[in-house]
Amino acid sequence: MKILKCFSIFMALAGLLHGDNLIKNNNFTGWVDGKPASWTDRSKQDYSPLPNAGGMQVKIVREKNSSGEVLQKIPVEPGKRYRIAGEVECSTPGLGFIQVKRYAGGKEIDRINTGNVKGEGWTPVEKIFKTEGVDYIEVLLRWKQKSENMGSTISFRNLSLETVPPLTYNGEEVPPRAVPTFNSIGLYWKPNGGTASRSVTAEYRKKGTEKWNEAMPLWFDAADHPAAAASHTAEYRGSIVYLDAGTTYEVKLQLENGPTRIFDVNTWDENFKIARTVKLPKEYSETYVIEEGGNEADGYVLYEAEEGSVWDANDVAPSNIQINASWVIVRGLTLKGAKTHGIVLGAVNHIVIEHCDISGWGETRDSGQAKNLNSAIYSGSTSLEHIVVQNCELHDPRSDSNSWNQQRPGTKSKHPEGPQAITFRKGKGHYVIRYNNIYSDMDHMFNDSMGEFANFSFAGFPNRDTDIYDNFVSHCWDDGLEIEGANMNVRVWNNYLDMTYGALGGASTSLGPVYFFRNVYAVSRKHEGTESNDYRGHYLLKIGNKNQTYTQGKTYVFHNTILQPPAFEGFRDPSSGGQSGIVFTDKRNHQENITSRNNILQMRKDKDWAIRDVQLTASGDYDYDLYNGRMMAREGSQTNGIVGAPVYERAPDGRLWLAPDSLGYDAGARIPNFNDDYTGKAPDIGAVERDSKAAKPKLWPAFPENYQPPVEEPAIEVSAQ
Repeated sequence: MKILKCFSIFMALAGLLHGDNLIKNNNFTGWVDGKPASWTDRSKQDYSPLPNAGGMQVKIVREKNSSGEVLQKIPVEPGKRYRIAGEVECSTPGLGFIQVKRYAGGKEIDRINTGNVKGEGWTPVEKIFKTEGVDYIEVLLRWKQKSENMGSTISFRNLSLETVPPLTYNGEEVPPRAVPTFNSIGLYWKPNGGTASRSVTAEYRKKGTEKWNEAMPLWFDAADHPAAAASHTAEYRGSIVYLDAGTTYEVKLQLENGPTRIFDVNTWDENFKIARTVKLPKEYSETYVIEEGGNEADGYVLYEAEEGSVWDANDVAPSNIQINASWVIVRGLTLKGAKTHGIVLGAVNHIVIEHCDISGWGETRDSGQAKNLNSAIYSGSTSLEHIVVQNCELHDPRSDSNSWNQQRPGTKSKHPEGPQAITFRKGKGHYVIRYNNIYSDMDHMFNDSMGEFANFSFAGFPNRDTDIYDNFVSHCWDDGLEIEGANMNVRVWNNYLDMTYGALGGASTSLGPVYFFRNVYAVSRKHEGTESNDYRGHYLLKIGNKNQTYTQGKTYVFHNTILQPPAFEGFRDPSSGGQSGIVFTDKRNHQENITSRNNILQMRKDKDWAIRDVQLTASGDYDYDLYNGRMMAREGSQTNGIVGAPVYERAPDGRLWLAPDSLGYDAGARIPNFNDDYTGKAPDIGAVERDSKAAKPKLWPAFPENYQPPVEEPAIEVSAQ
């Protein structure tokens, strides 16, 4: 009773502090013809006022397979925070709840629930939500009304809907935390007074030097995350990139009109400390189990292959290697023929897999369907972290994924399932995946090259503090790189993607920020068949999810390029590149906080979607892109964007960069720390800066000739004589 009394006092004070209650007849004191005034009844149950309680009781007397509801339509101000609250009592636990539906342009965009009330007696419930791009909402009081619920009751009282101030962190400071890799630093900070309207600038310099270098400001996470991610609510996060390995940096963070924090961070050293070396046998056909590793003080135990070693499991051993110890390096092995996975990582950390060639893994069921996520390198450990995979050949699995054109046996689904190069399920993150050659052929396709299952969560792959760069990836019937889930300080750059259904999976990002920059997408193909639709291709970046709980994170898309290579054999140009750019792939999807800058989004045809933000998301920020194709985004997008196609010239190293007379040349926006090395008056749009001093990644091929739309001759007007 004391809890309920305090809750009622709190609700009354909240109304005084934050504004009027927007719900009419919130305590059901007005009734018309046996129904509460100002509320719309859609269920035709028995309604009655609660004596001396100021509320309404619903008795379930009519069976229906859907949820029952009474509702109220309420206009709201866009770009505000609101709190819906009340008390609910159910005669049967889990019977009812309060829901908010948000509308924009006359259509429902999502639903926000307080959750079914499962306790006994009156239970306080509340939910805070935002109204970015929202015109009005509906408040619904809902309940189950199936046959087993007949005669049950559910009661509501003390309902309120009110505006609340912008999210501000008013707790004790959580000091800055820095998480380095070889070339990047992820930053986290929760200063007292942090809020979206107060910026945190970031600067860095090598220890012992004088000049501070500007980095991008940190992003403020203004989402009210549930318990699984509550510690990241009201947190500033961001990354510094293009750093030198094995170097001490000073980092300076400054809260606007607030404190400054300066601290040292050491990037990872590429010269691994070796405690001892174990020479491996030249041939091995069973699963080699590694049980002995090193430690932080002594360094790694290096397991090194003899030159010319080939280990073939002959489709008998479940894996070539099982690593059960931390602080281990596996180097120089050629692994073939594992029944399921090439290398399996247990509950380990500080693992380096380098200069390994892994092929021929993966199992196929009797139905002909490949087992999903059989991988060259696999882990299902929840404690996995601090993993490096570099300079490896991960290629030609034995099994073959289905495409989106092939229904999986025994299911109604066509979602690809099959082998991958890397699968880290449920891991903690903090990975570096670089310099790897990932490829196959059309008869042994990957599902994704890397990823896992928990895409819509506060975990997923690669979860957090990860760099994925300078890889070549091809032959995927789904995403070339599936980067989905928490995505906190995840950086994906300088990857060349070819012959995939889509290039980058970013659906969804629940926390962020995730950075996709300077990636190149070449050939895009939908299916394995020979019909026209099989060759149509898809997206550079897939965005969004229907559950907004997991779509509040930050996504940056900088300096990526979609090429349009020569047409598939037997087809006419335009070409074989992507058929869409940055796209929500379902009209019900959401994703907040996307920023795109300086991308070349060259579509096959002008009717294709360069950007398709189906919600016209108010926090979507698309600008300075060079694109043809259609644009679906909020009003004001691409104010500085350029409509048209690029004109390329061949760089000495085989890449394509913009010709001096091309659209997009010297036309990009400066992004501190991400394009500081531009060579002209301003950064070029696209993945390759003309005359850049940055070397072509060693695994990138020479770029294919790019389709150039014909130049239309201007019409000649002939005056009458």
